[in-house]
Amino acid sequence: MRRTKEEAAATREQILDAALLVFSRKGYAAATLQDVAAEAGLTRGAVYWHFKGKAELYTALLGERLARANAVFSEALSSTPSPLEALERLLTRSLEYLEEDPEYRAVLSLSLFKTELSPELAAGFEQKVSSVRRLVAVVSDLVRKGIAAGEIERGVDPRAAALAAVSLMNGATALFLMDPKLLEPRAAVRRMVATFIRGLRR
Repeated sequence: MRRTKEEAAATREQILDAALLVFSRKGYAAATLQDVAAEAGLTRGAVYWHFKGKAELYTALLGERLARANAVFSEALSSTPSPLEALERLLTRSLEYLEEDPEYRAVLSLSLFKTELSPELAAGFEQKVSSVRRLVAVVSDLVRKGIAAGEIERGVDPRAAALAAVSLMNGATALFLMDPKLLEPRAAVRRMVATFIRGLRR
């Protein structure tokens, strides 16, 4: 039984890997499960055994692959005791990780540039919205803690600062995906983040 479960898990990962390649190449709308099955070297039935349809496959792909990146960012937050340093580390790490992980870049590029919002993807879109809201809440809390610790100016609005920080992350991510040279060398990312942090510092 254990071997069967391991084999099923391996096949599922194989399908997800193939789906990322196919969706990235064709875009979500034009891709089919038959395309994914062919890329994975499997039958379409094997794909259906793991996923009910294309939308479920797409949502699982984005959710699971982005969860890996979120774990990296969570580690960045937990590794710095100072709230302001934690915010700076989060912003810097989120952008540097783009350069480090090609799969992460591919997933973000697929989500941002190669997927049209359709009714069948509404649930996945709501998950994305919820994720962004949680990030805004986390950053707002960091700013409040930074104010309480005397690191950040008391007049700073925590939610406004959080929205600005998340906008910086998302905007810089889009710029990198469109033209990586805009954020080269890596020191450019750190200078950009440092400029933002300087505006908060007391």
